[in-house]
Amino acid sequence: MALEMGGAAAQMSGTDPTDLAWSFNHLDPAIAETAYDTLGTIRRGCPVARSGELGGFVLVTGYAEIREAARASDRFSAYVDGLGAAAVVTEMRDAIAPMFETDQEHHHQWRRLLQRFFTPAAAAAQEQYVRAVCREQLQELISHGAADLVGAYTRQVPPLVIGRVLGLAELERAWLSEHVRALYNAETHAEAQQAGRIYADFLLGQIRERRAHPGRDLLSRMVTTEVDGHTSGDDELVKMTMLMVAAGHLTTADVCATALLHLLEDQPLREHMASDPAMLEAFVEELVRYEPAVAATGRTVTAEARLGGMPLFPGDRLLLAWGSANRDERVFDDGDVFRLDRDRTTPQHLGWGAGEHRCLGRHLARVELRVMLTELLRALPGLRLQPGAAVRRTFGVIRGVAALPVRWERR
Repeated sequence: MALEMGGAAAQMSGTDPTDLAWSFNHLDPAIAETAYDTLGTIRRGCPVARSGELGGFVLVTGYAEIREAARASDRFSAYVDGLGAAAVVTEMRDAIAPMFETDQEHHHQWRRLLQRFFTPAAAAAQEQYVRAVCREQLQELISHGAADLVGAYTRQVPPLVIGRVLGLAELERAWLSEHVRALYNAETHAEAQQAGRIYADFLLGQIRERRAHPGRDLLSRMVTTEVDGHTSGDDELVKMTMLMVAAGHLTTADVCATALLHLLEDQPLREHMASDPAMLEAFVEELVRYEPAVAATGRTVTAEARLGGMPLFPGDRLLLAWGSANRDERVFDDGDVFRLDRDRTTPQHLGWGAGEHRCLGRHLARVELRVMLTELLRALPGLRLQPGAAVRRTFGVIRGVAALPVRWERR
């Protein structure tokens, strides 16, 4: 099963890669359909190049260069102004992260605190619940014969799962899911602010309940464990919990939507996965390499350095284009081809990130994605895009699909 590059790359072959880099803006919706063709042209000409967009930044597209920047926290800080995680939802700018955009000891303490809830064994322990949630969601859809799978499925399951990991009761998980959807579906700044306040108040109530009556769950551990010599205050805990929910929800929902689009566009591959669900593990891993949900993250230069031959200075902002790294022809001979039989031993793809910020929840995400796809393909036979459906991809910090209008055979 292979998906070859389209004609867009050939059309750009005569374009100056430095000019392409200078005008590259990952937050421009127009880039979504041709993002990897554009990044490939830039990477082959200059794997580290400057963009004049968004106040100016350094675009990093090569595998070795991205891996180096991600692993050298002494030179490249995970905090960046205006390019990274805070760009996902601007109304949440002050609520994005301690951990996601912090470095070294503070980050290490938080990661150690959270680690045991995201081990392979902990992820496997969630599989039965994930399957039950998927079946419940799908049971509501089966008789309809048509739906938008993004709104009706891929964005429904992950908030419930991360709510369970946090330790919320069943009704509280439903409340969490409702608040998350309200925030991310807000159409105006005012709507987002209102939804964000309600969401934050809900989380604050959960935090205060754990402070008064701690349990053995993840949220209780966050509330009661010391970081930097003291337990965290309400504001930091609300920020961290929002981060956990966003990381557990947005990326999983978007990579699942991208996976479904890939299957809908390739009928033989879809039939193969439906008839042999054991192959979905390889499918998910290759999909994360080929179309990682986290398309780009930022770094800030903290000490004079060179990257890919380019001199860098304190304050320079870097944008690491992870999906481009996974297609780098210097590392992957056929990186622009989707291959189920790809050798996974070496080199290691960067779809889950690299360095100390490598995705903490990757084991849980693998379980969720495999189960979500297995159950959907089983429940909705004859799955296909609705006639005339115009599917719009997204690109920026997150790679996904805005909507997936589909039909299936009613039973």
